[in-house]
Amino acid sequence: MLVHTFFKSEKLKILWCREFAQALLRGRYTVKFIKMSNGDTNIPFPDIDPYEVLGVKESATEKELKKCYRTLMLRCHPDKTKDWTPEAKERFHKIQFAFEVLDKFKDTYDKTGSVEACFKDSDLADWKDLFDTDIAINKDTIAADKTAYRGSADESQDICDSWRANAQGKIKKRYSPDEDQFTLLFQEVPHIEANESDEAYLFDLVSELLKKGEITDSDGSFERWTKNRKKYLRAIQKKLSKEEKLAQEMLSQMEERNAVSDEAELKRAIQKKNKNSFDSLISRLESQAKGKAKRRTHAELDDEEFEKIRSKISKRRG
Repeated sequence: MLVHTFFKSEKLKILWCREFAQALLRGRYTVKFIKMSNGDTNIPFPDIDPYEVLGVKESATEKELKKCYRTLMLRCHPDKTKDWTPEAKERFHKIQFAFEVLDKFKDTYDKTGSVEACFKDSDLADWKDLFDTDIAINKDTIAADKTAYRGSADESQDICDSWRANAQGKIKKRYSPDEDQFTLLFQEVPHIEANESDEAYLFDLVSELLKKGEITDSDGSFERWTKNRKKYLRAIQKKLSKEEKLAQEMLSQMEERNAVSDEAELKRAIQKKNKNSFDSLISRLESQAKGKAKRRTHAELDDEEFEKIRSKISKRRG
């Protein structure tokens, strides 16, 4: 499975080490359609390379495409990643669109290299139909996917792919969680959490795959993990806890900055309103006191005049 290369550069892998975080359970995700200004076409991403977006080779089979698409959709859903920026939503849309291209028009795209050519004779009148397709990602779909995935050939293949992709080919003297094959399984295998139950399940699976000869312990990762299971698991849990706390703090700071910005705007509006009201009051008092036609703001008054007016205001309030 080639998804690993897509995620290895991501810093916040927090949510991947649990089934799906609470943010994912918010319900359905509604995609906003944006019509592109490329002539008369409604094709949203005419210049993308669908193979690059999905992280697969041109030789990928239909099964490999669907497997990769499913995994990316689950991993990149904005509700799951807590990233609701336009960029994150666009990335999510591109995954949908890239799969649509390769699932229905792979032969045409391979021949022409053009996304627009794929939909030249399409009956879809509006791409809104594609992006408005319901994508239910909630507690029920997560549970169903986990049940189907556990113990499946896909799960075994994902473990093998991750194990081989992270192999260094030599025994490491020191344990490095960011490079250790067994540790990285918690980040890269769906529905595996950093808890004792899942660790035991994963340990037995890897042990069985090693016995069958489907993977090898050339780095000594499994042997090292066997000797330090509780210690390494606690280290992973501690690291994830820190990262999750950091992510929450960053989210809170973002929300606070937005709130401060809104409060500052409100304060400026109030100050402006108060200043206008104060200027108006001063002008009326000044006009009454001196009978002058020209009205001035408090910024134009000298200290003596200002004190007289302030005194009158104080008496009125009293």
